[in-house]
Amino acid sequence: MIRLLCVGLGGMGHHDWNAAVDCGGFEAVGGVDISAEARATFTEKTGAPTFTDWTDAIAHVEADAALISTPDRFHAPLALNAFDAGLDVICEKPMAENFADARRMHHAALEHGKMLMIHHQLRWHPTWFEARRQVSAGAIGTVRRVDFHFSVHSDVCLRGYRSELPHLVFQDLSIHHFDLIRYLVGSPCVSVYARDWVGDEPGLTIKAATDAVAILEFAGPVTASYTATVRELIDPVGYTCQARVHGTEGEILVGSDQVTVQTRAAHAAGTEAVVIAPDAPEVSTWAAFAQAIESREPTLTHSADNLQSLALMFAAMKSSETGQIVEPETL
Repeated sequence: MIRLLCVGLGGMGHHDWNAAVDCGGFEAVGGVDISAEARATFTEKTGAPTFTDWTDAIAHVEADAALISTPDRFHAPLALNAFDAGLDVICEKPMAENFADARRMHHAALEHGKMLMIHHQLRWHPTWFEARRQVSAGAIGTVRRVDFHFSVHSDVCLRGYRSELPHLVFQDLSIHHFDLIRYLVGSPCVSVYARDWVGDEPGLTIKAATDAVAILEFAGPVTASYTATVRELIDPVGYTCQARVHGTEGEILVGSDQVTVQTRAAHAAGTEAVVIAPDAPEVSTWAAFAQAIESREPTLTHSADNLQSLALMFAAMKSSETGQIVEPETL
């Protein structure tokens, strides 16, 4: 049983530590949060002690790994401190609030010989996992284009800190989406051109950008088009998103609960597309983290890989601000 010290117990943290405990491979041995309510909920389920101060928790709790589910700006200092304390780390995304901090986290993990995994659970979502398997198996030949769409109708941008984010879609959501695009393409991104804006709804006075588009060019060459909105009125695709992957020999449609594969040869022969309703993969996010700790081998969403997704997020924001094509940063 892996002993897990959890910092950030509310919001996404509440979901994360519950998933860790429920998967059976982890024992929550301590929790850290400034909220008394979040601490009480944690202790009620786990029986573990809680703290308001991270350094106090580190000093009094024996742990093997740390879960960091705080706001972004705390990820880097907490992770660096965890490595100094000899802990492996699983961290919520985005990995850090700037690329320099994320790079520092990655190199610190390497220097200490510790695992740093980023909690990108969508890579293990059944449809995305299956789509990547189909691409890797060559089902549609060589990938040449990806059309990726995210849309929901949400009021989340109308209140709280999100209403103040000038690049809401890119800052708060695109890290999921760019990571999935990279997962499908499997080659480095060489340039990003992006735009985002506040929707023209009557009475909408927020600063947050509700809509965004981007063109991402990958080695290959592969072109990915990205469209996103949090104010969709007709047929939103939801948080699991939708994508069409176009290859030299066919096409894959990734939906919320199924993957559709059609090849050029089958289409020419009048054969219907193959529709797959995939089961969940055998390994999930938390099982993968447990395996990484035991094997000392990087996971599907290890920090070196995730830095590349984070670079796209920051490149998109820079492109939107400057109107220029931006080359993503590298390790």
